[in-house]
Amino acid sequence: GPEQPPPTEAMLAITLALVAIRPADTLGASAFRPAGAISGSMSRRAAVCTSVGLGLSQLAPRAVLAAAQDPNDLTRLAVGYKNIQDLLANWDKATTTKEGARDADVVRKALGLRSTSDPLFQLDKLLQKAVSKTDPDRIEEWVQATESLNTHVNNANEFAYTSAFGEYNPGGGKDQVEKYLEMARQELIGASKDLKTILALLDIPTD
Repeated sequence: GPEQPPPTEAMLAITLALVAIRPADTLGASAFRPAGAISGSMSRRAAVCTSVGLGLSQLAPRAVLAAAQDPNDLTRLAVGYKNIQDLLANWDKATTTKEGARDADVVRKALGLRSTSDPLFQLDKLLQKAVSKTDPDRIEEWVQATESLNTHVNNANEFAYTSAFGEYNPGGGKDQVEKYLEMARQELIGASKDLKTILALLDIPTD
């Protein structure tokens, strides 16, 4: 067929933005491990992806790159923890729209999966920076807490997404919306506990 034109800079910038707000299930547990805890070399695929990512970042407009929050600002973890606590404390109101429908998307927002302005946006990068602040003697606690957090974030993301479309899926209905919303809430509780542990390991107050 005819030769396709090369992607424009704008298209690459959009691609970068979409990658930046990827869902949690793309975050590998190894992203939260300290460098010494990861064995083996980087895979060829990971190396290629890294190379492509760097190329895209050079082409993207500054506005897109600036959208990502500072990964060195560890106070974002405390703010994110508070947001999750507030959501859990006001669950029914927060997950119900003015029209009376249930809204599971607030779960994903609290976990940093909806907007670049969310405190926990790109949580993997934030934790990669934070690991160096952890007491080496407590590194196993760190690994356990961060990997558990990753699992809870992945599950909460999946359940919230499923709940959002529960009425439209085959065999779905409002009961399915409620079922998966409650499952997302339970995962959010688990994520909150893990975040509290991580904050304690970092000596960051939660009040």
